[in-house]
Amino acid sequence: MPYKIPTAIRYEEKLFGPLTIKQSIYAGIAVSIALYMIFFSSFDFVIRIIVSIVVILLAVGFIMFDLETYLGNYISFMRQDREASWISPAARKLMDIKSIKADTEFLKNGNAIAAIRVIPINFGVLGKEDRDSVIYGFLQFLNSLNFSIQIVMRSVNLDLSDYLTNLKRRIIQRDDKMALAYYEHFSEYMYDYIKKNRVNDRLFYIVVPAKKHWDEREMIRNLDSRCKSIIETLSRSGIVAERLGNKELLNLYSSYFTQSFYMDEEYLSPITMYKKIWKGSSESGTISSPSVQEIKAEPTAAFSSPKESQIKERIQKSTPKKEPNSLVN
Repeated sequence: MPYKIPTAIRYEEKLFGPLTIKQSIYAGIAVSIALYMIFFSSFDFVIRIIVSIVVILLAVGFIMFDLETYLGNYISFMRQDREASWISPAARKLMDIKSIKADTEFLKNGNAIAAIRVIPINFGVLGKEDRDSVIYGFLQFLNSLNFSIQIVMRSVNLDLSDYLTNLKRRIIQRDDKMALAYYEHFSEYMYDYIKKNRVNDRLFYIVVPAKKHWDEREMIRNLDSRCKSIIETLSRSGIVAERLGNKELLNLYSSYFTQSFYMDEEYLSPITMYKKIWKGSSESGTISSPSVQEIKAEPTAAFSSPKESQIKERIQKSTPKKEPNSLVN
């Protein structure tokens, strides 16, 4: 019967019984402080007892429960930046990106990387021959690599706003009231289903590093050849992949710091999404989404008070209207 060999083995020399050297130091310091507070301190007896108990408890925490590690992690966490926007210096420091150009990310350490978006396939619905071809093609892809890559999987909230908005726009253009009624029930059902079941969309990326070189143009050419090789090899398995451009890379990184929507293979902020929907509805002559109409009408309702409107109406009523021929007199 095979036995599992433990790998995470840490051995420390013992000084006093089961206590290691570091634990013995903690215990010695705590005992010294407690004895001094009880027998040699001039404070009140209650204060001496309380201080001694606190010191002993801290020593027990450091010795038995590894309190030193928890305190170190907490201090390092408090010293780090916990909130940052995608345009702040803290975000730039976290991402360690120098610039994005020529579909390439240049890092501050001199390296350059590219990102390839991979559109996944539903492996479960394929037949046996198709599965074997996909597995064999992916095996060829792995064997063809002579450089390291990184596969990144990201889960985002599934957003069907763009699809449902375009669907409603087409129904309104057809002037089909029956289909519009069905659409209202369908959209409400989809939103409730996604919210209750927390349906997520998974995005897959392949990060390709460039061969380090002093010339940026040489690194760009090296990345181009590597990305083309990966895309061609994956296509043999029926997997569609494409390299991210400058705008797509910028939107990808900014989406980690802002609340964004995934539309048309791009990450768009809520403001950009509403502008896009409003522009499309104005061109077609119809309002595609009632939420856009409500948002556009909010500022006027928020900044006009009932008193001001009443005063304006009274002024208009009290002002006599001039007839067109009154100017002739």
